[in-house]
Amino acid sequence: MDIFISYCVESFPLVAVLPPDLSTTFLIAALLPLAIGFIVGLLVKAFLKIGLIIAAILILLIVAGFLSPGQVLTPLIGFLKSSSTTSEWVNRVAGYLPYTSLTFIVGLILGFLKG
Repeated sequence: MDIFISYCVESFPLVAVLPPDLSTTFLIAALLPLAIGFIVGLLVKAFLKIGLIIAAILILLIVAGFLSPGQVLTPLIGFLKSSSTTSEWVNRVAGYLPYTSLTFIVGLILGFLKG
């Protein structure tokens, strides 16, 4: 049995899960995506709130008869047709975000839920 265990330890070394030390570089590399994710989560939640409020106001104005659906949909369709420049800008900004980092995703979720 001891021969089998020693063979496994020598043949299949364990991968270190924890960092070798808690250096400043490691802490910054771990906490910076967390903080950025938290801020992005706060911004996403704020933009969604603002979008829902605007949509609710527009629906109330349409129901009350102050606006027609055409007056709301015409600018919206125009914005969607010119969205190629908007999508390029979003792709450029998203390129700066560390969205493949687990700490960024945790920070994004925390910022969205707790913000």
